[in-house]
Amino acid sequence: MTAYADRLEALAAEAADRCTTCGKCFEACPTARESGLDMAAGVQRVGELLALTRGDGPAAPTLQSWLNACDGSARCSDACPEDINVRQWVTIAKLKSLQVSRPVSDGATQAASRFRHMAQAVRLLASMQLPSETLKKILVPAERRTADVLFYTGCNVLRTPHIVLNVMDILDSLDLDFDVVGGTAHCCGVYQFQEADLPTYERMGHRTFQRFGQSGASKVLTWCPTCTKNFDELEKDVEAPSFGLDHISEFLAANLDTLKARFKADQPKRRVVIHEHLGIGATVQSIRDLLRAVPNLELVELPQDSGFSYACGGQAAKFKEREQAIHRGLVMGAVEAGADTIVTMYHSCHRALSGAEAIYPLRVVNFTDILAEALGRGGHPDYYQLYKKGGAMDEAVAAARGFLLGNGVKVDENAVKSLTADIFNETGLGGPREAFTDAFTALAREG
Repeated sequence: MTAYADRLEALAAEAADRCTTCGKCFEACPTARESGLDMAAGVQRVGELLALTRGDGPAAPTLQSWLNACDGSARCSDACPEDINVRQWVTIAKLKSLQVSRPVSDGATQAASRFRHMAQAVRLLASMQLPSETLKKILVPAERRTADVLFYTGCNVLRTPHIVLNVMDILDSLDLDFDVVGGTAHCCGVYQFQEADLPTYERMGHRTFQRFGQSGASKVLTWCPTCTKNFDELEKDVEAPSFGLDHISEFLAANLDTLKARFKADQPKRRVVIHEHLGIGATVQSIRDLLRAVPNLELVELPQDSGFSYACGGQAAKFKEREQAIHRGLVMGAVEAGADTIVTMYHSCHRALSGAEAIYPLRVVNFTDILAEALGRGGHPDYYQLYKKGGAMDEAVAAARGFLLGNGVKVDENAVKSLTADIFNETGLGGPREAFTDAFTALAREG
């Protein structure tokens, strides 16, 4: 075992030693309930978790069902009277269970396949929406940076890159010495960890975290909730970093007084509902505080199923019907409450909900859209939303044509089919897929 693997074992062992087997973590688990597990059997399930942690055998079948159901909601951690990070413990237990139940090579093959598919989609969608100079800037290795603050995008937000441009505008308004870094070469290694390919994870996610330290930055600002969760729970606790780590929303909320002083008073009147996800630090409260400070914006409080998952998609995609119900309930509740705008917290949520404008009398924007606009900046086109809404694709195709040429990337018909599936098969709301398929197939045929 490596030193990193030893430390993971130690973290799980520390959790097991503190556990009193009360079962409250299991009882609070929304996906255990959704999966039809016996919710009165919390003491037994936690006992099985202890046995897995302290032994070398496979997980009990009933425990494995719980581990498989986990979507990282963190309701378990919140419910623990011993203040154990149960989500972290379960994450490590899932890794251990896979390690003893299948060859590492099987996990490595599965992780590599998932990573390649994601990387291809990110590369194509970023190349269709970003100028080459911006994309090249993001992809420069982290250890070559010299700025005091690093804004770490992760990988998948580059499917909706207007969000990245918004954050850059907002940070620029704070007169910070910052740089932006991300892309698949700086992946957090989530697929490798989930598939128990720990050797590759150490070369990828663990290495990315080390590269931040090598840059000399005093603070790293994360965007992606999965990257934030992984780095908080699988890196910071393994070895204390030389830099501070904050989600961008928390950092901006900490600088709210400065932002407020720079907000433009002549903002449009808005009644907004935030699509909320608990589970990642103080992100929900931070975004609430930020939006409440925007002139002429009224925040509409709406009951939500915000504790089911820490973000849309990802591990929560195992429960598509539940996600669909959450999305429908949100937009219908927003309409009934007289809201005119839904504000998304994360990029995966934005992808899921951005097409709602094709169906409901609502705008869908990311919280960074509103903040950048309030600062007199922003205004970056949300081409992904154009794809998702359907209808005329002229603007999106014209932009893609120029960006693809500048990035030296070609899109063929097979790539269009793959992108269509990626965009429209995700759980969420949107218009017809034919508009995107037809328009971009025609673009591909231009050669």
